[in-house]
Amino acid sequence: MRRAQRRGAATVLVAGTAAGLLAACLPSGGREPERTPVPDEVIFDAVREIPGVTGHDLVYTDTFGSTGYSGEVVVSDDADPACVLDRTLALLWQGRSYLSVAVKQGDEFTHPADLADGLPRAAAFAERYGDKPDDGVLREVDPPACAG
Repeated sequence: MRRAQRRGAATVLVAGTAAGLLAACLPSGGREPERTPVPDEVIFDAVREIPGVTGHDLVYTDTFGSTGYSGEVVVSDDADPACVLDRTLALLWQGRSYLSVAVKQGDEFTHPADLADGLPRAAAFAERYGDKPDDGVLREVDPPACAG
């Protein structure tokens, strides 16, 4: 009986030590704060309101091997496709993770890599658009490609 008690105590000690080490790796020794992303439909509605946008087929997909926003934003002939894409990406950045979005004007496409080096990597988005809001409230955006 004593041997079984010692094994049980050793198991508890090892498990407790592992839990303590894991907790020490997290900020402030606790759990990372949860983030509430801006709801997809709020973002999709905001994209529809961008000047020059005539429609979009944006979706959020969460499947094995493909997670994030994807689709196209269609713009009028007189729209600035780089500005529309930059504004769209800045809005999507406030939601969940990003995957692949392009702006279509006639037969031409504008992709994130056309805006800046490093896009569409997450670090480049963070540098370009700042921190994501954590309260689920959409912020107005004024991205670099729209300045002027």
